[in-house]
Amino acid sequence: MKVCLIQPPYSMDYNQIDNCFEEELKILDSCNNTMDIIVLPEYSDVLAATQTEVDFIKAMDKYGPIIDKKAKETAKRCNALIFANYGYKTAKGYRNTTHVIDGNGNEIGKYFKAHPAPSEWSNKGIDTDYANEPQEVYTIEVGGLRFGFRTCYDFYFYEDIVEMARKNLDIIIGCSYQRTDTHQALEIMNRFLAYNTNAYVLRSSISLGADSKVCGCSMAVSPDGSVLVNMKNKVGMEIVEFDPKKKYYKVSGFNGTLKSHYEYVDEGRKK
Repeated sequence: MKVCLIQPPYSMDYNQIDNCFEEELKILDSCNNTMDIIVLPEYSDVLAATQTEVDFIKAMDKYGPIIDKKAKETAKRCNALIFANYGYKTAKGYRNTTHVIDGNGNEIGKYFKAHPAPSEWSNKGIDTDYANEPQEVYTIEVGGLRFGFRTCYDFYFYEDIVEMARKNLDIIIGCSYQRTDTHQALEIMNRFLAYNTNAYVLRSSISLGADSKVCGCSMAVSPDGSVLVNMKNKVGMEIVEFDPKKKYYKVSGFNGTLKSHYEYVDEGRKK
């Protein structure tokens, strides 16, 4: 399987949002039909820091329909499965949503961010009502592969990981910003998630510039915790190939049988 991780530029100057968005579209234009999966970052429709809630919603109004059309066209042109995060409009506002688009350009699934960030809860233009109740672990099966999801703030809720692991996931899609986390912290979190779920983690984020010590780090991590690729601050795309059915099994304790890490833990779990 060949996966393309896309990492567009992001600016702290809102006046640069058009330039950042155009760069994202150019990167999508360079995708081709050798790719099986393409992953875009969180809020692909808001690629610059906004000073007000109104500006944030205006950006989604303006760029959301464009990235929706572009993602579907690209999926069809490349015959690839695309995971693209951009606003999904409901009667109560925009919902942070990862859209699953198949090779025919059809949307076949939606993942709503399980844990909206405090800034999303306070933004009256963002629909967070659905998250007032506990969210079931969302999975979708495509082409014999089981996909799970994390979006930015979701990565910090480790209590979700056990249930995710029990879903026997093959791949976890992570569309993220995570603008305040260091490169080291981002790698630790993604390796931890992959190892504890026995799934490949595909994370797409944004670049804050060549010298940034935070954010970026679109990466692919294998079930044994190995980092297959890490884009750090690079703008553009990175291609990685792996067998999604190749998992990691270890001896479950002294003289034990081979099990995944979470199966070994569940074996001794008493509560």
